[in-house]
Parts: sequence; C-alpha cells; structure tokens
Amino acid sequence: APLAHRGPAMAPFMEDNAVFHTGQDALQRRLQKSENCEVVAGTFAMGVQVFLGASAILALVWKRHGENPKRNLTIWFMDTSKQGCSLFMQHLVNVLLAIVFAQGETQASECIWYGANITIATICGLFLLTMYMKFHRWAVEKYDLYWLQSGNYGDPDDDDTPKWRWWLAQMCLWVLVSVGEKLITAAVVIMPLHAYIDGLIAGLELPMKPFPKVELVLNMVVVPALLNVIFVWVVDNLIMDPDLKQLHGHGNVDDTSDDEYG
Repeated sequence: APLAHRGPAMAPFMEDNAVFHTGQDALQRRLQKSENCEVVAGTFAMGVQVFLGASAILALVWKRHGENPKRNLTIWFMDTSKQGCSLFMQHLVNVLLAIVFAQGETQASECIWYGANITIATICGLFLLTMYMKFHRWAVEKYDLYWLQSGNYGDPDDDDTPKWRWWLAQMCLWVLVSVGEKLITAAVVIMPLHAYIDGLIAGLELPMKPFPKVELVLNMVVVPALLNVIFVWVVDNLIMDPDLKQLHGHGNVDDTSDDEYG
C-alpha cells in the first residue's frame, strides 16, 4: 500500500528525470530539423546581399565627403569605381568559396563559412597586397608603365584628360589582383586546413543554428562590415601613390590629392 501510494507521487519526478536524460537528444533533433543558413537562398538572403552592396556604395560616398581637398566628380568616379568593382568581385568570390567550402562532409553552414573565409582572407590578403604593391611600384618605375600608375589618368594640362583607357587598364588590373589574392588564400591556407576550420566554426555556429536569419546577418553584414573598415583603411594607405599625393597636396579643390591605386 505505501508503495502504491508513492507511485503516483513519484510520477512527476520520473517524468522530469526522463526529460533531463533525453534533453540532449531533443536538442540534437531540433538542430537537425532547423533550416541551414545559406548565402544565396530565399528572399531574405538576397535582401542581405542588396543591403551589403548599398552599404559599400554609401561608404564610398562618405569617403568623398570627408576629402580635403575634394576631387572633381569625374576623378572621384574613376578612383572609387576601381575600388567598387574590386569589392563587388571579391564579394562574389567570397560567396562562391563559402558554398564550395560548405559542400561534402562538412558540419558548418555556408553563412559561417562566408564569415570565416572573409576573416582569413582579410588577414592574409593585406599581406599579399602589401607584397604586390611593392612589386607594382617597382615595375611601373623600372619599365615606365605610366598608364598603370593608379590614380594617374594623364597630364592635368592635357586637354585629352582624363584618359578612360588608362582608367580601364588600372581597374581591370586591380580587380584581377584582388580576386587573385582571394584564390591564393583559399588554395594555400584554407583548403589545407579545411577540416580543422570546419570543426572550429561548426562549434561556434551551434548556438546560432536555430536562428538562420540571425546567423546570416551576423556573418554577411556585421562581420564583413567591421572587417571592411579595417581592410579599406589599410589598403587605402597602402595603394596611395606617395609622389602623386605630394604633387597635388597644394592644389585646388579639383586636385587628385587622395588618388588611389584601385
């Protein structure tokens, strides 16, 4: 009789105890059923892509607003369009690499692979671009490649300026260099360490798994925005022509004192 009386009283405890023991399995099932975060799937993801592009354009406009002296609109367009084209192509490469890295027997989603890839590429890319710009300056001076001197679109006293063919050559070269450093980083750094990186970021991703939209914004807006501020700041100083800056530093508002290398 005492045991019979205790049986119903113990039922809630036994039920809670069973839930406790199976809680981990329940969480695992929930994570498995949750939607994986994808970089180009769905309206929300595409909206994030548009927002990311718009924020880059606004950053370029803000950069011109802070210039002193200001470049004229034509020169400003020629300078910033090189950077804008390279950033756009780099973004496409980052998206493609995130999809490739998340294929096969991987644990991490495309979104966090995008964030990891851009983080690694920013660190390694700054080093590669620093080395490239040393070579670029040497080659331009040694072989008199004046038309590849970034920010130089012809003689300011020449009526035929700006020279759009010079701009096009400089832009194409900088886009190739920018995409190239992404691919080199992927081949030399990320691919050999793919399994290790995947395991690491999969653990970081676990708390975000039930919230794919939050993960998408974090890895494709917040992280890239913070890294781009650092990247653009360093690269802007890196690729600026010291001679051109000194030459135009005492000019008027139409001077190109802040010309960039792409």
